[in-house]
Amino acid sequence: MPDNGMIHVSIDSNEAMRPRADLIRKAISADPHFKEIPPVEPMPFDLEFWSEGDITKALHIEIKDFGQNNGSDYLSSILSGHLWGQCQAAREIGEPFVIAVLGDDADISSAIRKAAGHGQKSKHGSFDLTKFKQYADMVDGFEANAIGCGIRVWHLGYNQYPRLLLRARKILQGGDLSGFSPSPPEDERQKVGLSILAGKGIGPVKAGAILEHFSIWLVPDDVDGYLTDCEGIGPKLAEKIAQNIKVGMGAVVRPKQKKVLV
Repeated sequence: MPDNGMIHVSIDSNEAMRPRADLIRKAISADPHFKEIPPVEPMPFDLEFWSEGDITKALHIEIKDFGQNNGSDYLSSILSGHLWGQCQAAREIGEPFVIAVLGDDADISSAIRKAAGHGQKSKHGSFDLTKFKQYADMVDGFEANAIGCGIRVWHLGYNQYPRLLLRARKILQGGDLSGFSPSPPEDERQKVGLSILAGKGIGPVKAGAILEHFSIWLVPDDVDGYLTDCEGIGPKLAEKIAQNIKVGMGAVVRPKQKKVLV
């Protein structure tokens, strides 16, 4: 789906009562791709997103954060089985579901240490290493199995809500990695291409030495051959190819035929 159109966001009534709802709304108001829409019925999870151009598919997000003294709603939800129930409900709905953890691995580790006894004032110095390992294994196992079931788990340690919105938008509207492709120097593409064509023993360095005295050409098999005769090659792409590789006999774009009036 093209990267356009407004995305509607609904905040669950319970989530809207929490202080972090102000941060969510601040991020929504700062991003022109989103518009908050009040929920028309009770929501199963904290946030619901859907694209204006496709209301048939929604994205659901459950937020888990860290309270005072490194306490973790995320950890307690896993240990109690509550998050398991939420995952089951999401799978029954059959729409994309994300668990957004408002913290990084260090926050989760701190929460596990606290749950295992570390840092409790009433039990200073007490720490159950066995329990720590059990809890850590449960978290790791839960996350791995959730991902294996198609449920995304996001650790958002910084710039949390803007990152959450950006990811939600790309899930609904589709991603595009073309802008992240490397941009090699002008002659680098020819060096690599020649080294491949020349075969074993000719690497990019030797190919560069050859290109100081020779050019790579595409020579048509017949005098009437043009790049635009090739399947899938239009005038724009033909011109782009010709910028990187010389094309023999000017056979880039086939001249337009003049209309003959009868």
